[in-house]
Amino acid sequence: MKLSLKNAARIAYAVCVLGILMIPGAVTVFRGNKTAEPDNAENRTLAAFPETRTEDGSLNRNYFSELEAWFSEHFALRSELVTAYGTLSRSVFGVSPEPDVIIGKDGWLYYAETVDDITGVQTCTDREIAHMRHNLELMQEYTEAHGAKLIVAVAPDKGSIYPQHLPARYLQTGGKNNLDALYEALKPTGISVCDWRGALQSHAGDRQLYHKLDTHWNNDGAMLGYDTLMQTAGLDSMGFSGTARTETHDWTGDLWKMLSPTQERPDDNSAYALPQTWKAAGRMRSVDDITIRTTCSDGDRSLLIFRDSFARALIPMLSQRFASCTYSRAEAVPLDLLETAQTDFVVYERVERELRDLVLHAPQMPAPVRDLTLPQTDAGRHPVLTAEPAGAYLHCSGAFAAEYGDCDAVYVTVNGTSYEAFLCCETEDAHDANGFALYLPADAFRTGDALTVTVLRGGTLFDAGTVAAQITEPTA
Repeated sequence: MKLSLKNAARIAYAVCVLGILMIPGAVTVFRGNKTAEPDNAENRTLAAFPETRTEDGSLNRNYFSELEAWFSEHFALRSELVTAYGTLSRSVFGVSPEPDVIIGKDGWLYYAETVDDITGVQTCTDREIAHMRHNLELMQEYTEAHGAKLIVAVAPDKGSIYPQHLPARYLQTGGKNNLDALYEALKPTGISVCDWRGALQSHAGDRQLYHKLDTHWNNDGAMLGYDTLMQTAGLDSMGFSGTARTETHDWTGDLWKMLSPTQERPDDNSAYALPQTWKAAGRMRSVDDITIRTTCSDGDRSLLIFRDSFARALIPMLSQRFASCTYSRAEAVPLDLLETAQTDFVVYERVERELRDLVLHAPQMPAPVRDLTLPQTDAGRHPVLTAEPAGAYLHCSGAFAAEYGDCDAVYVTVNGTSYEAFLCCETEDAHDANGFALYLPADAFRTGDALTVTVLRGGTLFDAGTVAAQITEPTA
């Protein structure tokens, strides 16, 4: 039976496509090192090669699913294929192949998660905003008790400063967003707020303050942020913004890397000729270290800053300005560093899109002791509460019945002492209304002791139930 020309062409096409699809897998196999890390141009943690057995020696029942995840992130030429697909999508169809990246006008890129902030949509509930205020007030109380001043500094999303480069389909609602709601809630508290958004918006037309291809401000934006922070603290900025400035073209944007992992496109930036007499106290591997400590003989006063990636560009200025600085990126804000080191200023810095961090994790600090007249106990109510050792503390987190969710404060009483908790959602049973967490002294109670949860709502205390303490070892 003769093979027609048409059928032969179809077979050749199928073989060609199959061969192309097999190339990445074949290269991966013949590369010969299953544990070797590829060039991780996407700036994220890749899946590790799975083990056949778990830590306790039993068979790993998830081996094949983990192997699939590893292969999907490690097969040869993956970054090249991602780049090729991204280039095709942008050039031919004018769309972003990466759902987290928005292709804007004039070559600008935006992070998709910031759209609600940019267009004026409040995604946090009013209750969450109230809990943010409450948590910051507890942080302020503790900070002031140690002779320091707390400053809240929120780094605006890029679109909050440069919304004009977004595609036309993203319309401004004119409504308030999460940051507007938080600023309004903090007005009566006396907490110092560094209004970076206002300062950056006022000067956005003077000079470009954010990278086109990155989520962060550039060095010009960071310098304005530094000056504004010093004004809020009532300190001299040392004239750093007046030093010699050089324009550069060497920044690698995080948004661009998500679109084209292997294709270089440097972004504009600037460099300031700052004095550099500061030095790291101990080993500093990179600006992304969880903890960084610096000292400077030409500086004065001391600073403790809880920060995210936006503060990377502030490190050269702050480290030169202050005699000592401590930078922390820990998830559970270690505010109790104030116990061991005298500090003049404490800065809580977060990017606008991550404001919900304030109700997701309790800062690590001793829970304040309160004098309470407890309501009569109702044995029918049983809150959820877990406790695990955390250094000098027992880290407790839990949730109470939703009927008490619209509360103003939560207290945990054990062995005759009442402590006030942070209002946050650290457990699966908690949500924006009924979660709480706090750090109690390591010897505050033992397994089996009774812990009573009391809720303050509308000026009245309500018994939310009692639970027997269960202390578990912390998870790895």
